[in-house]
Amino acid sequence: MRYALLASLLVLSTPTFADGPPRDPYIQVNGHGELKVAPDIAYVSLSIEKTAADAKAARADVEARTAKVITLARKLGIADRDIEAPAVTVYPEYQCVTSSLSSGCTNKLVGQHVSRAVTLTLRDLSRYGDLADGLFAAGVTDLGAVDLDRSDRRTLEEKARALAVQDAYGKAAGLAKAAGADLGAVFSITEQGGGYNGPRPVAMAMAKSSDEAQPEYLNGKIDIAADVAVYYLIGK
Repeated sequence: MRYALLASLLVLSTPTFADGPPRDPYIQVNGHGELKVAPDIAYVSLSIEKTAADAKAARADVEARTAKVITLARKLGIADRDIEAPAVTVYPEYQCVTSSLSSGCTNKLVGQHVSRAVTLTLRDLSRYGDLADGLFAAGVTDLGAVDLDRSDRRTLEEKARALAVQDAYGKAAGLAKAAGADLGAVFSITEQGGGYNGPRPVAMAMAKSSDEAQPEYLNGKIDIAADVAVYYLIGK
């Protein structure tokens, strides 16, 4: 309930300072709120590519590996709504060939480059090891980015903003008391920096047991933070 009230106050008190800060005596403070939480979702981006003289052969190779990736994803319980695999792209690939008779180089066609991007949303992080192993087995050589996040990020951001407002209030109350003043109403609240911390890349480490080397994937924590600037009116 307290978080909801503070979050509502933050939304309703957006300042417009058309005429500058308040004319009455005031205190201006900054507040910071931060949550460190374990991620529960991962966005896995990968690219399947092939360059060959025959565009049809290159495309067949890319499509075959993409099919393996989609089959793997479904086997691991990833729903179709969490699988993005748009159509392939094809473009000619050239190589710069130098000549002893010239200081420059000549572009030589080396083949047709075919690629297809795939993005998977993994909602069960305990299956990440199986997913990574399966992708490499399917012929994926470029795993791209793996970003960790929270499925309830919006709710956590609201809590972080509420903590930031609480932090600002504590600072303002302390300053008012030290100055022998009474802390009055909130004149304005401004969120700083957009209030968004994006997902972070996954951290991976290799751990060896007494029997054999086993990959260990260490997810760690992600930070969800908010900063606010608050103007409080004061009086004697």
